[in-house]
Amino acid sequence: MNGYLLSVIGTILISAFVTAITPDGKTSVVVKAVTRLACILVIIAPILRFLQAERSTQNAENRQEIFAESVIQTDSSFIQYYQEKRIELTAQALEEELLDEFAVDGNVQIEWRKTPTDDGKQGIEITRICVRLENSIAERERERMCEYLTKNYCSEVLIE
Repeated sequence: MNGYLLSVIGTILISAFVTAITPDGKTSVVVKAVTRLACILVIIAPILRFLQAERSTQNAENRQEIFAESVIQTDSSFIQYYQEKRIELTAQALEEELLDEFAVDGNVQIEWRKTPTDDGKQGIEITRICVRLENSIAERERERMCEYLTKNYCSEVLIE
């Protein structure tokens, strides 16, 4: 309260001094208007601060109500769909990779499971890759393909 009274008294004294030393004319009218406005602002400053604090409290309460009602929950069916889609796209990419690398056309099936990751989330682990070839290939080429898939995908490989 003392600080408020000192700021009001100080503003009024400075305003009186500034209006006393300004020469008469057009500038004195502007100076008087500005000093009066400064005095009024200093006097009503606590009221403005109170209204602003009240408004921010109401906004905070409104935000809490909004966020309390819209709790974000994981959608397990979406996560399951995404994981299956990811495996499907990996199988398609693997079919193209086999066609490019070994010039064989085949159908790839990927068996997988959910596994926890280092950051506590769930990941996908490929457990087995089954390749059904459209045409037969030489045994040496089959072994090379099996080694390639095992090395690159770290899983069991079955070539039919």
